[in-house]
Amino acid sequence: MRDEDTDLPELNRRHTSEESFHDLKYEDRSYYPYHYRLHPTYVIFQEMKEMVRSARGERVLEYGCGEGWTTAELLSLGRHIDSFDISSVALDHASKIVERCNGSERCILKKMAAENLDYPDESFDVIVGFAILHHLDLSKAMPEMYRVMKKGGLAFFAEPLGTNPIINLYRKLTPQYRTADEKPLVLSDFVHYINQFIRFSHNEYYLTALFPIGLAYLHFPDATINYFNSACRRLDKRILSRFPTLGRYAWYTIITLEK
Repeated sequence: MRDEDTDLPELNRRHTSEESFHDLKYEDRSYYPYHYRLHPTYVIFQEMKEMVRSARGERVLEYGCGEGWTTAELLSLGRHIDSFDISSVALDHASKIVERCNGSERCILKKMAAENLDYPDESFDVIVGFAILHHLDLSKAMPEMYRVMKKGGLAFFAEPLGTNPIINLYRKLTPQYRTADEKPLVLSDFVHYINQFIRFSHNEYYLTALFPIGLAYLHFPDATINYFNSACRRLDKRILSRFPTLGRYAWYTIITLEK
């Protein structure tokens, strides 16, 4: 019996669990942590969006459309977007957002799992995803990504890191906000899944800028939090440019892969 055959029941269990959690999440806002009302990761998405803007090619594949706001932002770049998600509820929300921004002719939404993509080989110039890789079985998802990417194509993923002990403690204390199988990225482990790609780079975000986000739980005014957050993000750029190894203690990274 092939290994992939023996792994199939476990992968199906994982997909069922992820789908059920995200269906509930997109129906009930209580599945979002309190500090997400500040949209702290939106600035990271904007950084990644600019990377996509500068990449060549018209065909873009989005991993995990979620409620569709990321899809709408990508459509604003004028590209053709193929996007998928494992959650039917997410796809329902996303389709309405795509329709409202008049993107239906340039966007195809599908229900799909990243470990078994329903696209031909070498279909996409650019692949992009926001906080999705840490939900996947990377041993199966990364070969599929490589397969559907054109030669010379680029992939950009913004992902939470799993190497800050304070954040990891917070995750243990708040399991209700996470799926059972998700695992924030550890870059030293991630490199083992990307041997086929010719280039890999990463940029980290939210080092000192994490602390102002915590002020949300002390009910500081949003304007005050945003002011300090902006200042700390500027400080982070200086710190991480001089001491890049401190990036392991950051909250997020943006990964770039080239085929």
